[in-house]
Amino acid sequence: MTHCEHGHTRHKRICVATDLGPMYVFDSFEYEDLGPGWCPGRHAVCDRLRVEGRWEAVDTAPIRKILENGSRNNLVIDFGAHAGWYTLMAAQLGYMVWAIEGDPDAAHLLRANIAMHRLQDRVTVFEDWVDTGYILPGVVGRDVELVKSDLEGAERYAVAACKPFLDRVHHMYLEISPVFADYYPDMVDDLLADGFTAYYPDNRLFNDDYSLTQINLRLSR
Repeated sequence: MTHCEHGHTRHKRICVATDLGPMYVFDSFEYEDLGPGWCPGRHAVCDRLRVEGRWEAVDTAPIRKILENGSRNNLVIDFGAHAGWYTLMAAQLGYMVWAIEGDPDAAHLLRANIAMHRLQDRVTVFEDWVDTGYILPGVVGRDVELVKSDLEGAERYAVAACKPFLDRVHHMYLEISPVFADYYPDMVDDLLADGFTAYYPDNRLFNDDYSLTQINLRLSR
């Protein structure tokens, strides 16, 4: 993923009603007719929040369950936080959150949502691209309740960044995108060998089927 390939340095934003309360999102309708190329302004998260007031229920429900049942003494790390749907959810439930977002305009949107909900004391934003050799800027001195990663093919770098404290991670929720890269089976196998069990969002055990273009997996100890 790169900066906006259509040359926008700022994208028009609007405030919409969501299940988490009001949120700023990019005005996805403004950018829907652009040609090929990445544009944060038409990100699916913003479009879904604008139209439905929530991100995908199939993923939101298991993540909320993890957070509701977890220890508020633990940290949540959100790789690819974008507008902050899961960051806000975790912070509203009482967690300290590290939110990593590389796109400058999306990071601006993320900070605006954190400020609107007065959660600055619970959320630290790292405006970083997660790529080869990425190292988290802070020292993780506690258990991690959840690592969520939605990086469009860069999940292995998020997982690698968690290696120093992986034994203290309770749950991971990862986007698995064989359409972007072929390393996912090895990555998941390594996590299974490390003590995680992989589940589909509906709580079925993962059956090692990588034929889909994209799936999300919950990995829990």
